[in-house]
Amino acid sequence: MRGIEAALQVYGEVSEGAFAAEALRKLYTDIAPSDRVLAATLVYCSLRRQGLWKHLLTKYCRRNTKDMSALTHNALIIGISGIVELKYFALPVLINGLVQAIKSKGDDHDIGLVNAVLHTVADEAKPYLAELKKSSALRDQALYWGIPGWAAAQWSKDMSISEAKHLVRSSGMRTYLSLRLSMGVDREEWLQEYRASGKKAWASPFLERSVRTPANPYPLEIPGFSEGRITPQSESSMFVAEAFSKRWKGEPLLDMCCGRGIKTGQLADMMPEAKIEAWDISEGRIRSAEYEMIRMSARDRVSFFCGDSLRLEPKTEPKAILLDAPCTGSGTWGRHPESKWRITPEMVSDAADLQRKLLDRAVSLVAPGGIVAYSTCSMFREENEKVVASVMARHPELTEVPVERSHKLMSKGKPYGTLIWPGLPWIDGFYLALLVKRK
Repeated sequence: MRGIEAALQVYGEVSEGAFAAEALRKLYTDIAPSDRVLAATLVYCSLRRQGLWKHLLTKYCRRNTKDMSALTHNALIIGISGIVELKYFALPVLINGLVQAIKSKGDDHDIGLVNAVLHTVADEAKPYLAELKKSSALRDQALYWGIPGWAAAQWSKDMSISEAKHLVRSSGMRTYLSLRLSMGVDREEWLQEYRASGKKAWASPFLERSVRTPANPYPLEIPGFSEGRITPQSESSMFVAEAFSKRWKGEPLLDMCCGRGIKTGQLADMMPEAKIEAWDISEGRIRSAEYEMIRMSARDRVSFFCGDSLRLEPKTEPKAILLDAPCTGSGTWGRHPESKWRITPEMVSDAADLQRKLLDRAVSLVAPGGIVAYSTCSMFREENEKVVASVMARHPELTEVPVERSHKLMSKGKPYGTLIWPGLPWIDGFYLALLVKRK
């Protein structure tokens, strides 16, 4: 399978609800390394600014998109995104690749339409896109950078217009992979090993145990991944666990919503003497987290339990709780672009309701004198500061402890917590509040 054909297949699967990373991973063994890169590039380009591509399709195609087959529609979206974003890709090569991919699916009656629309976009869209990019209207900025209009409007209510525009632009940017080095791994030695394979990487100035790459390599191809020496993880996510660990004093630790265990593994690695209890409502995520601990050689240091965190009863009273709460993930839209097209304003409110309940539960579980770290990868105040404010109003025994804001992309929440703004390809949007339960 060639790269363009693979991209068309994966984009179709994502349109039906699959996650891009997982769909691509399933194809990696079936296609050559160069085609993997092309397929991933086209898929993520198509998803990142999908709203803009659909707008251009409507603008430059005379046929109603509702009358198109899914295959034709998806091919046009991929083609338009490739024309606009992949400057090095010759138009005839792109169009021919899409045509051959369509033919391979046995649905070639719209090949002429695909050819005509893509040539029209290539010839006519550039001035229009330049106008959108230069526009001072937040609505136009959201369209250009591929952010749902309702989200941009909400950000304009939550923060200043300049902050909202910054967030719109940064949320639409291409992200790259950062990697977390396990304890005992020398960063400079690992960088030399990685560079010896002909790839680029450098030390992060933000975190001591992080390195940056200018790409998104397949995890199994990263030196040391299988042995647990290195883990793909955004720098913002790493920072949450690091800030939390600095407040840990050796007591039992509870990870309330461990997910697939990335932060759990980081905590187990940083604090090998810690007794960690980890919960999640999903059996699949628990299995993934257990595999992660095996990869990290930390399985014997973490006890996993599957169950509703709202009703969990820890085996040992925790003095430290990490609540990395389920959220809308708006801070990671650059990394998981398909997510932003599936979120609605109602889902933000629903997430906030659950987050308040989870944080209330965490406060009730933590021992007096203990600490709760509340974090999300959302940039909506409704999921962040408003959740913390609501819980603190009900629990006068809580007090916030400061987080060192050492990076220019970090700012004080309004009024609680700390925001990490997306603004570099390795830093996702995150929120963190550290709360101590007074004795």
